[in-house]
Amino acid sequence: MNAADQLEIRDLTARFTDAVNRAASADLAGLFIDDGAWHVPGLPPVVGHAAIAAQLDSLLDNFTHLVQLTHSGHVEVDGDDASAVWYITESAEDTAGNAHLFTGVYTDRLTHTAPGWRFRERSFAFLHRTRTPANGKWYPHPGAAQPGRLGSSSRNS
Repeated sequence: MNAADQLEIRDLTARFTDAVNRAASADLAGLFIDDGAWHVPGLPPVVGHAAIAAQLDSLLDNFTHLVQLTHSGHVEVDGDDASAVWYITESAEDTAGNAHLFTGVYTDRLTHTAPGWRFRERSFAFLHRTRTPANGKWYPHPGAAQPGRLGSSSRNS
């Protein structure tokens, strides 16, 4: 495994988190190969760019605010295939005014393509979830792909 592959895969993962935080579903979908799959607990797996983008949009419809953070991870590269594991947290407020804190792990399979590394399969598993009445103040993302999507609510506790 060379450092360039490691760096590119780490950047791909960071771009996934950025796309979630900006509600940029098309950007997120473009990080997968054409027939890539995304697995979210409690939902059927989705395959392909259109379905992946629609899945993110559907998930975000449940939240007025959401921030995902990617923490430590590791990458294993074998030629044009790779695997990775990443730990994340998400802080969110749902449309009912509840605060959520999620901790979980992404297990990834990746493929090197002409434009670079892409997710072939991305599977999320919860490690911990908390829901409480919201009592914080949220601010809009200055670079939101869909202004008014996340963070537009006038309800800031």
